[in-house]
Amino acid sequence: WHTIADQTDENLWVESLLPSVLHEDSRYYTLGHGGFLKRAGYAFSRAVITRNDNGNTTFNGAEIVGAGAAAGISSAYYPNQYCTWTKTGQRWLTSVVLDSATFAVKEFWPDVNRAVFHRGN
Repeated sequence: WHTIADQTDENLWVESLLPSVLHEDSRYYTLGHGGFLKRAGYAFSRAVITRNDNGNTTFNGAEIVGAGAAAGISSAYYPNQYCTWTKTGQRWLTSVVLDSATFAVKEFWPDVNRAVFHRGN
């Protein structure tokens, strides 16, 4: 149940509350062109770079601060041995890395879909 609570809390901060307050667009926009390394680098960079409401690039405060807030809040329901600074930091980093990996999947899914299933988007 900790994992479900962690994910729900993190999604609330990263996808809803903080993007509204910080005027950030929490959606992922695919690059869709270029080589593998360029697109992978772009996808992973979206953990720290996003678009604001005007369409300009900006620091992804919602992702970084939101994942940190969720990790900190999780200390309220984890057993004491999991409430150290190190464990909280690990939960924070894990959330950001998993979101980055999700961006990479979103970036390359159209290519996989076309190659494997021979379908368009």
